[in-house]
Amino acid sequence: MKFNVLDLFSGAGGFSFGLDAVKGIKTVLAVDNDKYATETFQKNFKNATVITGDLKDEKIKKEVIKIARKKKVNMVVGGPPCQGFSLKGKNLGKDDSRNFLFLEYLAIVKELKPEVFVIENVKNILNSENGYFKQLIIDKFSDVGYIINFGVLNAKDFGVPEHRERAIIIGSLTKSIELPKGNDKTVTVRDAISDLAYLNSGEGTFEANYLLEPLTDYQKKLRSDKLYNHIATNHSKFALEKLAMIPPEKDKSYLPKELHGKQKFATTWSRLQWDNISPTIDTRFDTPSNGRNSHPILNRSITPREAARIQSFSDSFIFYGPKSAVCKQIGNAVPPLLAKAIGKAIIKAYNTKKIKTDNYELYLGNAYTIIKEFEKNHLEVDHIITDPPYMISKENNFPTLRNNRQGIDFGHWDRFFDLYSWINDYTKILNKNGSIIIFCSYRYISHIIDKLEECDLIVKDVLIWKKSNPMPRNTDRRYVQDTEFAIWAVKKNSKWVFNKPKSISYLRSCFETSTVSGREKTIHPTQKSLKLMEQIIKIHTNENDIILDPFMGSGTTGIAAIKNKRKFIGIEIENNYFEIAKKRFEEIK
Repeated sequence: MKFNVLDLFSGAGGFSFGLDAVKGIKTVLAVDNDKYATETFQKNFKNATVITGDLKDEKIKKEVIKIARKKKVNMVVGGPPCQGFSLKGKNLGKDDSRNFLFLEYLAIVKELKPEVFVIENVKNILNSENGYFKQLIIDKFSDVGYIINFGVLNAKDFGVPEHRERAIIIGSLTKSIELPKGNDKTVTVRDAISDLAYLNSGEGTFEANYLLEPLTDYQKKLRSDKLYNHIATNHSKFALEKLAMIPPEKDKSYLPKELHGKQKFATTWSRLQWDNISPTIDTRFDTPSNGRNSHPILNRSITPREAARIQSFSDSFIFYGPKSAVCKQIGNAVPPLLAKAIGKAIIKAYNTKKIKTDNYELYLGNAYTIIKEFEKNHLEVDHIITDPPYMISKENNFPTLRNNRQGIDFGHWDRFFDLYSWINDYTKILNKNGSIIIFCSYRYISHIIDKLEECDLIVKDVLIWKKSNPMPRNTDRRYVQDTEFAIWAVKKNSKWVFNKPKSISYLRSCFETSTVSGREKTIHPTQKSLKLMEQIIKIHTNENDIILDPFMGSGTTGIAAIKNKRKFIGIEIENNYFEIAKKRFEEIK
C-alpha cells in the first residue's frame, strides 16, 4: 500500500521529512498557523500543498478536508501543540484549552477516515490527569473504528544524537501497527557536528563552509553541497565572560551555581559533551542560560545548523525566517530519523506475511499487537495451546562438565519476554467452552495460574512432559532435568473437552516422549515433540475445532492440529522460524 500524507500542525516538516524517506510514503498536504514554518515547509517540499492557518477556523478546516480528498490522503500525521502537557509548562491539565487541540485533529480524521493516523506529542500526554487524555484519545479514535497502539519512543534509540522522549499514538483501520524498536548504537554530539566550521560568537553567514576533516558516516548522511543556517549567536560581553568560565570536556561542564543569575535549574550555563548525546533540543537552544546548549569547546551556544544536525535533519533541509523563528522550527520538530522509523513500522505492518488456507492461517508478526486485529474482526477460537518463551536463558557454558557445553541461551526473544500480560487479551477470544494450555518453566507455574484465575478461568490441572532422553548435566551434583510443565485451564461454566481414551481406566496428566530428533528436528532451540502435541490435542480438542498458538515457533502445534483434522491459527515474530513453519505446513498439505 502507498500512503499520501496530510501533516497537521506540521511546523517546518520534521515529521514529513522523515516519513518521505520511506519508500511508499509521500507528503502531499500540510497545514500550520506559523507563516515562517509553512514557508520552510513549502520550500523543502516543493510538490506538496501547504496551507497557513488555524485548524480551529472552520473555513481553514473545510479547505484542508477538500484538498485532502482531492489528493487522496490516506495517512494523517501530526503533533497537536504540546505546551499544555509539557512538564516545563504549567501543566494545567483539563483547564488548559491547548490540551484539547487533538479534537481538531480528530474532526479531520473523522471526515477523511484515512487508513492510518499518527499522533506525536510529549510523553506526559499519556500520564496527564492520571491518564485522562490518553484514554480520551484512545476512546475517541476507537469509536471511529481504529485499532490503536501507543507508547513512548526515545529519539536516541533511532540514530538521533539526542535524548528526546515522545509519546506516539498510531491508529489503523485494518492493521495493528507495532511501534518501532530502536537499536543500541549511540550517535554522539561529535558524530553530528564536529565537522562544522568552528565559528566564534557572532560569526557565520547564511551560507557557511565545512571544516576539511574526515567525515563520519553520520556526517556523510547529513551533508549536502552547501551549508545554510550555520550562524553563531552574537553574545553580550557579560555572556561571553560566563561562557569562558565553563570548563570544556568535563563530566560537569557547567557554571558554578552562584554565577547562574536568575536561572535556577541544574543544567543552566552548561556545555554539550563531544562523546555523549545532547539533552532535548528546545526552541531556546541559542540561549546559554536556557540549559545544556553551549558548544562543547567554543564560547557560544550552538548554531541553528548544529541544532538541526542534532535533531537529525540533513544539511539539504534549509530553514527560513528570522533567527527566533528558525530556532522555534528546529526545537519543535519531530526528529526526522525518528519519523523515518515510524514510517518503516507502518510499511512493515502492511507488508506483513500472512498465509491463509481453509485449514490454517499463519501470521508473521507480534502476538501482542496482532490480537487487536483479531478482536476487531471478532475472531473466536476454541482452544489456545502455546509454548511461549520461558525466560530461562543463561549465557554460561556448564564448566563443571567433562566437555564444556554452551549454556541455554535461546536469544533476545527469551531473555526479554513479558510472560503474563498477553494472557488477558487472548483469553477474551476463547469461546464459551474454550480452554487454554500454556507450557512454562516450573519457576512460573504459580504466577501463570494466578493470572489465569484473574482472567476468570478455572485451572484444571498441570500437565507434565517427561522426556525419555533429557539433556544431561552434572549428574553427580544435580538431578537430571527431564520434565517440563503445561497449565490447563477452562472457561467458567464451560462444557470443556476431555477425550479420555476408553481403553484407559484413568488418565494421568503425564506424557512421556523423547525430545525432538532426526528429520523432525528444526533449528528452533525449544521445539516440542510432535508426538507430545498430538497426544495433548487428541485429548483436549475435537475435530474441526480452531486451535490458536500466539507463539508458534516452528509450527509443531499447528502440524499436530492439521494431522488430526483440527484447524489452526499461528503467530510467529521471528521470520526464520515463520519460514520453517510455512515449509512444514506446505509439506504436510
